[in-house]
Amino acid sequence: MSIEPTALNGEWMSAELPDWTVVCLGRIASTNDEARRRGAAGDGSWTAVLAEEQTAGRGRRGARWVSPAGRNGMVSVLLRPGGELPAERWTRLTLAAALAGCDALDAVPGMHSAAEVKWPNDLYLSGKKVAGILVESAWGTEGGFVVVGTGFNLNVAGAEFPDELRQTATSVWMERGGLAVDRTVFLTNFLKALRIRCDEAGNGFPEMIAEAWRRSWLAGKRVGLTSAGVEMEGLAWGLGPEGELLLKMETGEVRAISSADLVRPVSGE
Repeated sequence: MSIEPTALNGEWMSAELPDWTVVCLGRIASTNDEARRRGAAGDGSWTAVLAEEQTAGRGRRGARWVSPAGRNGMVSVLLRPGGELPAERWTRLTLAAALAGCDALDAVPGMHSAAEVKWPNDLYLSGKKVAGILVESAWGTEGGFVVVGTGFNLNVAGAEFPDELRQTATSVWMERGGLAVDRTVFLTNFLKALRIRCDEAGNGFPEMIAEAWRRSWLAGKRVGLTSAGVEMEGLAWGLGPEGELLLKMETGEVRAISSADLVRPVSGE
């Protein structure tokens, strides 16, 4: 089944987001790359770059992100954090984006399940991935900046996913029983929530950590992961003060994992 593509309404978004610079593009390689280019050139904070189609979208470690034209939600936000969010705390923005994504997903009428956070950078619905987050930092003519990139599976049918993703991915359309979601409204809601969550990342991060753990898809599961080239397994025990995954090992030791790949529940647990 093919779902009719729709165009983003950039003028409406700009009216709803008066303190933002909203850039709606057609077919580009990557919204993150475009936001990085603008950041390096000196563009200001709260610049949102959206696209109808990406030809080289990516996730963590360069993983490819597949998206039919005009049906998903791709947005990268240029930020120049300061004050309560110095550079050493920019990693908090991944969690801020995750919770903002949960806010936007939960606001869609007719959803069959609440959004969950799969550490470190994915969102899940009904046990399957619905969104991914990629946060990148860089330096340009006006100093340091961050690009918060997010891709949401919105109006995609299950049969349209590549074979290797059909058992692990879902979309808002699927979770609503075949009802399309307005992409413009959804992404506007996400950007409004992101601004609030970014403020909370500086002033209320302990509360954000507690909320993220309540929403955690990994909570209580035995998980395997690879961190700094080392494979390990343990019980997902909580989140640390900067959003690290706390992994309880068989010895009883609790390790704080700040970055990892291949995070998955251990089979049979």
